[in-house]
Amino acid sequence: MHRREAQVDGRLSSTLRVHRDGFAGGLRVLLVLVVASSAAADTFTDIRYTDLVARLGAATPTGAGVVVGQVEAPENAGGSYAPNSTLAEFAGKDFTLYSGTVAASGHATEVGRNLFGNTLSIAPGTTDIHCWNVNTYIGSSWLKVGGTTVPAFPPAGMRVMNHSWIGSFGLAANDNNGLRRIDFIANRDNLVLAVGVNNGAGSAGQPLVAYAYNTIAVGLANGNHSNSPTPAGIDGPGRRKPDIVAPGSFTSFSTPVVGAAAALLIDAADSDPATMGNPNAARALTVKTVLMAGTTHRAGWSNGAATSGAARGTTATPLDPLYGADLLNIDRAHMILTAGEQGGLPAAQQSFFAPARGWDYIPSVVAGSSVYWSFRVHEPIDELSATASWFRQVATTFASTTLQDLDLRLWKLENGVAMPLTGEAGVGVFTSGNVTSESTIDNVEHIHIRGLAAGDYALELARKPGTQIAMPVTVAWYMPETEAPPAIEGDLNGDGVVNASDLAILLGAWGTTGPGDLNGNGTVEAQDLATLLGNWS
Repeated sequence: MHRREAQVDGRLSSTLRVHRDGFAGGLRVLLVLVVASSAAADTFTDIRYTDLVARLGAATPTGAGVVVGQVEAPENAGGSYAPNSTLAEFAGKDFTLYSGTVAASGHATEVGRNLFGNTLSIAPGTTDIHCWNVNTYIGSSWLKVGGTTVPAFPPAGMRVMNHSWIGSFGLAANDNNGLRRIDFIANRDNLVLAVGVNNGAGSAGQPLVAYAYNTIAVGLANGNHSNSPTPAGIDGPGRRKPDIVAPGSFTSFSTPVVGAAAALLIDAADSDPATMGNPNAARALTVKTVLMAGTTHRAGWSNGAATSGAARGTTATPLDPLYGADLLNIDRAHMILTAGEQGGLPAAQQSFFAPARGWDYIPSVVAGSSVYWSFRVHEPIDELSATASWFRQVATTFASTTLQDLDLRLWKLENGVAMPLTGEAGVGVFTSGNVTSESTIDNVEHIHIRGLAAGDYALELARKPGTQIAMPVTVAWYMPETEAPPAIEGDLNGDGVVNASDLAILLGAWGTTGPGDLNGNGTVEAQDLATLLGNWS
C-alpha cells in the first residue's frame, strides 16, 4: 500500500460543530467495533450481494478503477481522520491524505473496511482513496464554505465520496451555504455522495450533510436513525431523510455500504456491454436513481398512499418516513443498470414496450410536458418499483437555487388509451401501493405497487408548468419479468388476444403488404381477415 500527504491551503476548524454517530455537544470518540466475518456475510446476504455473485460469478463488478473519497470528523485531539493503511484489509490500496499525517483513526478504518476493504466491502477492487479531515474539507481546500468562490475541483477521476459524519455551523445561513456547495459539486463534478444521517430513533437530524438534495442520505436497516423532517430555515423544509437504508451498527458504517454499491455500479457502467460507452450510465444521478428503484421493499414499507376512496393509490410523500426507499439491493440495482438505457416517448402507446428493468436519463423535460415508457405485463406480478430523481440547480454565487417540480404516474393502457388507476379504477388492477407520486418539495418521486394484474401500462414522468431551470432527470424501474403466451395468429399487437385493436390494424393495412398479411402472400386481403376473425378471442 502507499500513503501520500497532499498539500492543503487552509482550515476552517473553529466554526463547525462536528458530530459522529449521534453524539451532540461536540465530537465524541466512538470505540471501534470489531466486525466479524459472519457480520460481513450477513450484510452481503441482506443487500443481495450474494445473489449478484451467484448470478455473475467471476464477472461480478468490483469497483475497479473507481476513485473514492473519504471525509471524516477528527477522532481525537490529534486530529486522526484516515484509515490504518497497514492492515491486510487495505493491502494494495493507495491513500492520499489532505489533512496531514497523523495517527490512524479507528472510525475511519471501520468506514474504510465497508467502503473499499478487500474482504468486507462489495467494492474490493477500489484502490485509489483520498482522505480528508472534515475541517480541511469544508474550508479553503475544497468546499470553501463562507467564501466567495466556488469549490475546488476533486482529484482526477473521483466518482464517489463517503461522508460518515454529521454537523452544523449553528447558523442556518451557514448551513445552507454548506448544503448548496455540496449540491453544487455533486452536479458539477458528477459525484455520488453517500452521506449518513444521525443515529438514534427519534434523534434530531443535523443539517450537514444529510439535508442536501443531490446526495444519497443513508440510514440503518433496523430504523435506529433520525428521520426528522428538514427543519424551517434549512432549504426545502419538510423533506424527509434518509433516501435508502443499509445494514450497520451505526449509520457511519451503513453509509459506506451504499458508497461501495455506487462504486460497483459505476464499474459495471464502464465495463458491461449494455452500458459501456454510454456516459449516461455512470452519471451520479443515474446511479442514485437506480439504487433507489432497486431496493427491497420490506413488509410494512409505506409512503402513505391512500388505501380507499377517490384518492386510492395517490401520495404526495414519495418515501417511507423512516426507511426511505428501503433496503439496498445491489443485485436488482445491477439488473436495472445493465438492462440499458430505454428512451421514453412523448405519448403513451402500445406499439413499443420497454423491458421489465431499465432506466432513462433525460437531459431536460419541457415545462408542462411528459415522457412515457410502456410496459406489457403478461401475467400478474408481485411488485413494481419506479423512481425518478433530479438535482437541484445552485447558482455559482450560492445565493439562490432552483428546483423542478415533476410527478410520476402509472396508467393502464386499453386500446391505446391511457386510463387512470387512481380511486376505484385501480381496484382489481393492483392490490396496494401508489400509482402516483406527486410531491411538491422533494427532488424524488417513487412508485411502489404490490399485486399488479397482467396488462399494458404506461409510466409517465410529467413536469409541471413553471419557470425553473430545466435539469436532467433519470427514471429507473424494476419488476419481475413475465413470459409472453404462445403467439395467436391474428394477434397483431401482441397483447395475447385477438380483438378490435387487431382488426383495426388489419383494416388499416388493407391491400398492402402488411401488417395483417397472415398468409404471407404479400397482400392484406379477405383470407387474412377470415383468419383473424376465426381466432377472435
